Amino acid sequence: MTDNDDESLVRQAQCDSLAFASLYDRYVDRIYAYVLRCTNDHAVAQDVTSATFEKALLHLRRYRWQGQSFCAWLYRIAHNETIAIHRKQKILAPLWLWRPDEVSAEQEIESRQKVNELQEVLDFLPDSDREILILRFYEDLSNAEIATIMGCSVHTLYVRTHRALNRLRKELERVRSASREAFNGE
Repeated sequence: MTDNDDESLVRQAQCDSLAFASLYDRYVDRIYAYVLRCTNDHAVAQDVTSATFEKALLHLRRYRWQGQSFCAWLYRIAHNETIAIHRKQKILAPLWLWRPDEVSAEQEIESRQKVNELQEVLDFLPDSDREILILRFYEDLSNAEIATIMGCSVHTLYVRTHRALNRLRKELERVRSASREAFNGE
């Protein structure tokens, strides 16, 4: 799956809207998973994913290859739709990051504790920090793609990512410290 493949599929879809199905099939699961991570609500994720592809199809004729991949363009639409839903419904749903594969009970408990700890910490971060970290570490997008999605330059993204990681680290230390104090009965 390369940008060249996408470019030819986009050109076909710009001439024949039925060809958009190939682009939809290629990206629907990724966009849905991204939105689900941001909202933790299957119904909202389905609505946002649907709206994302509806807008992409509606505006496909105006799409131009200008240094951003089609995938990044879809993520940008999904990002905007997610923000619109948050504003409209005033929801700030928690983020569920991942579920560990089958492992021993001890490893699973430890993994769940780490996920819960990380979830707790991410819930305290500003939405923009959380979204940058999701796109970078869970969606595995390039910095250029994330910058396009977030509507900033790559240099600004580096700064924002660095600051988000620092805030995450500080919050993680705070939560761990509070847990130790509670465990020690202080």
